Amino acid sequence: MADLADMRHELMGRVQAVVTACCDYRSAFDHYSYLYGEDRKEFFRQFLLYGHILTAAEIEAHAENGVPESPPTLQQFREQIDSYEKIYEEVNRIEPISIFQSWMKVDARPFKASLLNVIKWWSLVFKQHLMDHVMHSVTDAMFEPLKQTVELLKTYEQELPEEVYKQLEKLPEKWNNIKKLAIAVKQHVAPLQANEMTVLRKSCSVFDVEQHRFREFDTKKPYQLLDTKHIEIKQMESAMTSIYESAGLFEVMVPDYKQLKQCRKELCLLKELWDMISLVGACLDDWQTTKWVDINVENMDLECKKFAREIRNLDKEVRAWDAFSGLDSKVKNMLTALKAVAELQNPAIRERHWNQLMQVTGVRFVMDSDTTLADLLKLNLHNFEDEVRGIVDKAVPEMSMEKVLKELKMTWSTMEFQYEPHPRTNIPLLKSDEELIEILEDNQVQLQNLITSKYIAFFLEEVSIWQRKLSTMDSVISLWFEVQHTWSHLESIFIGSEDIRAQLPEDSKRFEGIDVDFKELAYEAQKTPNVVEATNKPGLSQQLEDIQSR
Repeated sequence: MADLADMRHELMGRVQAVVTACCDYRSAFDHYSYLYGEDRKEFFRQFLLYGHILTAAEIEAHAENGVPESPPTLQQFREQIDSYEKIYEEVNRIEPISIFQSWMKVDARPFKASLLNVIKWWSLVFKQHLMDHVMHSVTDAMFEPLKQTVELLKTYEQELPEEVYKQLEKLPEKWNNIKKLAIAVKQHVAPLQANEMTVLRKSCSVFDVEQHRFREFDTKKPYQLLDTKHIEIKQMESAMTSIYESAGLFEVMVPDYKQLKQCRKELCLLKELWDMISLVGACLDDWQTTKWVDINVENMDLECKKFAREIRNLDKEVRAWDAFSGLDSKVKNMLTALKAVAELQNPAIRERHWNQLMQVTGVRFVMDSDTTLADLLKLNLHNFEDEVRGIVDKAVPEMSMEKVLKELKMTWSTMEFQYEPHPRTNIPLLKSDEELIEILEDNQVQLQNLITSKYIAFFLEEVSIWQRKLSTMDSVISLWFEVQHTWSHLESIFIGSEDIRAQLPEDSKRFEGIDVDFKELAYEAQKTPNVVEATNKPGLSQQLEDIQSR
């Protein structure tokens, strides 16, 4: 055992050493985490605005007026791209396979490939921006910087189409001609532009009023209204797009029209919510026709929990709506009701328990094979979860009592006295039966345990009756054997010996009366073989006591 303990200690030490080594190996890559952890779009947005990522100190220092913009220079683009190229080369040198403690192999190839791909994406973001800048930027001061940018891209093997180079040679002259033409056209259309701007401003005001009015609608007929509102929103969105286009042409400031955009968002959320309401409603309606004996609570409970998860995953904005509250309550109530139904499927439940439940809930129905889940849900079981549990908690021990009493009835319905003839007179004498006495004692203990239970109420009368029967049986059997033993002894003295009869005439005469009465009881008892019936005959105990006292 000591050797095994040492081996286990050594094995655990080696495993721990490998775990530590693997953790250290993993930690060696933590400084690359920003590459796949940071938001690439947000990083690039800040780079384009400020030339670098803002620090918390910068944001705090310019909290009131905002950080002043400082677009990046071409040199800053070069530095960023060079940094990613350097990281790429560094990662590319990582060993693909590492072995620790001679037995633990770590394959870093998938991680390495993914990380290299991420680095390339970072580098491409900056390169692609420069290429787009060259393709789409045309101003007086940009021709020379554009040529410089093209030269920078060449250093990273990013070639532009040949026509771009030709355009860069011709564009300065064409650009000057276009500017001259634009000034002449602008002067010519100025009066027309002023009139159109006035009309456009009026259209913007009218549309703003219309979108506020459009926000006012209800959902009494959900899908019909959703379809109607979708068409109306689409029409208004087309009108809004037209206004934006016209405003862009004439340099007119246009409102954001947030209400219309919110309408579109809420319409999508409403459609999603009502789809869930319809799905849940159809499923629950289908369940309600299920017969009581066919109700599969486990499957229904799993389905309801699935619905509950999907409801929780809906957009947080819908949680303030009445339709959501109704759906959420409906599913939660069904889950609670199914717990109660599962309790009521306990085999211990009897008709009296259903009557108790109906009395508690105030709803009456006939419980039979045609009863459906809908009938049970009318009881509003979700409001009576504790009451249902109380009824079931009582029904289970009651079933145990019912079983004990049933077995007791079965036992004593077949239990009979055994007799043997008296050697001289052939009178049927009761045979001693140890098994009977043992069963009698056990049953009396069982009944005493039942009577002390707090759930005895329903069976109290029946248990009390059996207690009296068995108690009477116990006393009568004991008394019978005493009388029978005394009779057998005296019979051999007074009946079997004439000398003693002559010597004790009065005692002999008294015994003759006892002898007649006992024989009558013996023959009468033999006619009723069942132990319970034979021992509980009216007056039998009193007759035996009278015989014994004489």
